[in-house]
Amino acid sequence: MNDVPADKEAKSSQNLAILFADIDGSTKLYETHGDETAHRLTAQVLTQLDAQAGIAGGRTVKTSGDGVMCVFATPDAAFRAATLMRDAHKRTPVSIHAGFHFGPVIEYDGDFYGDTVNLAARIADLAKAGEILVTEDTVVRLSPALRAATRWLDKASVKGKKEPVGVYMVVAEEENMTVIRSPLVAAGLDILRLNLRYREKSVTLEEPMPEFVLGRQDICDLVIDSTYASRRHATIQAVRGKVFLKDHSTNGTYVRNAGGDVVFVKREMVQLSGSGAIFLGREPDLAEDEGIAFKMP
Repeated sequence: MNDVPADKEAKSSQNLAILFADIDGSTKLYETHGDETAHRLTAQVLTQLDAQAGIAGGRTVKTSGDGVMCVFATPDAAFRAATLMRDAHKRTPVSIHAGFHFGPVIEYDGDFYGDTVNLAARIADLAKAGEILVTEDTVVRLSPALRAATRWLDKASVKGKKEPVGVYMVVAEEENMTVIRSPLVAAGLDILRLNLRYREKSVTLEEPMPEFVLGRQDICDLVIDSTYASRRHATIQAVRGKVFLKDHSTNGTYVRNAGGDVVFVKREMVQLSGSGAIFLGREPDLAEDEGIAFKMP
């Protein structure tokens, strides 16, 4: 918790973006590479994170073991820093995860305090390896181009907050939907098509097949009546002539093919081919009447 010391006088409040970035699995790093190498790698990464914050127009406030806390004037600057940090370590022995939030903070003696700082730290803690998470309140303040590179994840219960906090994930460049808007099928092939059936409702998706959302929330493209489904549970999208389902949920998604084989994914992608059924948050054997049948003609 970043609370201003009771005996200190703070400067006036201002709105800033606070970003926390941490090294993934630092304990395993020491076990795998040994103390000397792991310490050197950690120091190098922290130096790089500090430099990347500066490139994006911010600065590092402090480091704490295997992570950094950075501050930026705008959400866009925090977004750029977080993606620089993530992408710089894609092909290295070390990966990072990050989270950021924009809001009022209080500055004292070179450090920053308040609910914004606490929330940013907790959002960062929710991120998995290689992920960047951002609060919904911050996403709406991003410029349109950067906002388009985020995807709704879910509502998360956060300590210190009465209501769940909306959380978005920053999408890696190779997953960005601009890829999906490129030609999906090579010349001469049949039109890419996917038929979905859920209870009495049937839907047919065809190229150029925009992102199609499955979930419990009323604004989803296909609303699923199940307490096991997240509000925005999964999305279906087309990439280079193939159709994929991507899970964004708390409970995961089960995909059963026509042969009866079942694949479980959680915050991952799985290709849909042939025919089968999709089950949101519950095993097929326990949720036969909740399945979403799919077929590719």
